[in-house]
Amino acid sequence: MGIEDEYIGNLQQQVHFMELELKILKEKVVDDEKNSGIGSLFDDEKTSHQHISLLKSKYMQMRKDFEKKQQEINKIKLDVVGEQFILDSQISTIQGQTS
Repeated sequence: MGIEDEYIGNLQQQVHFMELELKILKEKVVDDEKNSGIGSLFDDEKTSHQHISLLKSKYMQMRKDFEKKQQEINKIKLDVVGEQFILDSQISTIQGQTS
């Protein structure tokens, strides 16, 4: 076996070790993401652009739901204020009649 063959063999071995190291690093990244609680969100074949797009859609839906709920609460508040006004008027009338 000549020096060239030994050199090529060493290079092939280095490439093999680098591929193993890359595989280990990729597995570590996936494990770290899973352990951080966000891994399940990104543990698929989607690109980061697709994930951002999905998050935007989710945010827009959440915001729409929030605004709808806020309008419902404001309507309930208005009804309560109206009832309070009526009850205050009735109290004033009764107090005026008893004085």
